[in-house]
Amino acid sequence: MPHPPEIDVADPTDFLAIAALDRIAWIHTGEQFIPDGEHVWRVWCEHATVLICRGTPPSESTGNVLAALVMFPTRGGCLFLHKIMVHPASRGEGIGTALMRNALAQAKSSVLLTVDPANDAAVRLYVNFGFREHEHIKGYYRPHEDRLVMVCEAK
Repeated sequence: MPHPPEIDVADPTDFLAIAALDRIAWIHTGEQFIPDGEHVWRVWCEHATVLICRGTPPSESTGNVLAALVMFPTRGGCLFLHKIMVHPASRGEGIGTALMRNALAQAKSSVLLTVDPANDAAVRLYVNFGFREHEHIKGYYRPHEDRLVMVCEAK
């Protein structure tokens, strides 16, 4: 039986590889996507919770970073799970699940995230992790982009 992926806290020097992963991890959606830039990944790697999974390099640009998750505190005292992403070549190996479990286990307060309400698979996945719908906001990003705000209470 394969062992679970090893999750580490990102080091500030990982920011370029994580930013490169961010540019390729969402291509499959077909949506116009604006990846977060290197500058913000540099700040997050030093000042937010950034978890990564390392392994056999799936690509030169991402080095040995197979997946990443970023979560940071909000003004309301919750944590906001901004992104969880797995390199396309490493999907289906349980890495995203391991990242999410690790992040939720570390959370000392409720965790919020947003998701496209039409993405049934993602909504079901988040419900399986203990998230519940908090609010449905029409036109969250743009007039045609609704979002569900979901929350998972601290364990």
